[in-house]
Amino acid sequence: MQRVVNFLRGNIQLEIECAYPERFMNLCAQNDIAFWNLVRVDAITVRVIMTIQAYERLKPLLPNLHAQVRPVKQAGAPIFFLRIRKRYALTTGFLITLIAIWVMSLYIWDIQVTGNDKIPTHEILQVLEEVGVGIGTFGPGIHPEMLRNEVLLLMDDLAWITVNVNGSRATVIVREQIHVPDMIPEGIPTAVFATKSGIIDQMMIWAGDATVEIGDTVVIGQDLVSGRVESLATGTHFLRADARIYARTWYELSMSMPLEVIEKTFTGRTSTKSRIFFGKSRINLYFSSGISYETYDKIIEESDFVLPGGIVLPIRIQRLIHREYTPTPGMMDRERAAQLLHEQLLAQLEELIGPEGEILSTSFTVEVTPGLVTVHLAAECREQIAAVRRLREDEMQSPIHPDETLREETNQP
Repeated sequence: MQRVVNFLRGNIQLEIECAYPERFMNLCAQNDIAFWNLVRVDAITVRVIMTIQAYERLKPLLPNLHAQVRPVKQAGAPIFFLRIRKRYALTTGFLITLIAIWVMSLYIWDIQVTGNDKIPTHEILQVLEEVGVGIGTFGPGIHPEMLRNEVLLLMDDLAWITVNVNGSRATVIVREQIHVPDMIPEGIPTAVFATKSGIIDQMMIWAGDATVEIGDTVVIGQDLVSGRVESLATGTHFLRADARIYARTWYELSMSMPLEVIEKTFTGRTSTKSRIFFGKSRINLYFSSGISYETYDKIIEESDFVLPGGIVLPIRIQRLIHREYTPTPGMMDRERAAQLLHEQLLAQLEELIGPEGEILSTSFTVEVTPGLVTVHLAAECREQIAAVRRLREDEMQSPIHPDETLREETNQP
């Protein structure tokens, strides 16, 4: 930004030849005359750059310096306009260009989306296009509040969205919905069941009757705490069972990897094709889109035209680079393959047990067959396996008391 300011103010490069160049620096410091890019040419000569206004303040002080001060080069907006002041066509074209750039800076030419993890960026951009925000949209006409309401009605997976417009660049910030499991309404009787098989290690029960004990082996789907409570005093009543139950669980995972791999040997031959994008339009700077290489890597390089101040022009150059390579069969090191499989199996295990799970022990075995490496993982973990379900209708029916059965048989004719 400072470079832009210096350009607009104009600057001049000076060459100072003095027996003691330090006098020049002391003179500038005493009179608050700023300069930069100090270069020492030789023992008695230095070069500096300062603004034209600073040079005008320096001129009256030069006789006291007893030095030779020579302007070397002038640059900046004032010098440029001074040179073209009598070239009316050039001046007119320059002013028209400035006006065109200012007008284009009022439109959106670059859109960046941040904050999305699960929702693809192209889906968000597509919805924004439907509500009227896309490449070429008039920036000052965007109303974030209205836009937020329209987009949230179209995208259920979004919790919040806003658009910040800075010049011709729009930054879309989103927050995704956090989906929670269906909640059972209060007052509905429930039971706690096992989501995984294992051996009960710890039980914390806040409501309900436990149907298992610590050390019991349970299978997936088995009830652990019942919401149906039998009492001699009050009879049968139903409540909302609540508990956290930890169990030791075991996993056996396997993963294989072939040792034969295809390596790329680059030949050094490359092919480059360029194209220019003007907004949504594209101009290819090549005649044939075919590639003469059978096997190649494709690299895409893009560059935008950005003016000082962050003004993005609707012009983008894209280069397609194709690098030819020859596929060469090779063999991967067995230890390296086993290490990769080891890491992948651990990552898979951590995903299975979730953030609350804990890995207690692991055991790996490596099996090598011709052209193939297989790693087996046996792991013992500790997990929270309790989940809540509604009581079924048959579980809600109270049992018939034996005395009532006897009474009914007695009353029969």
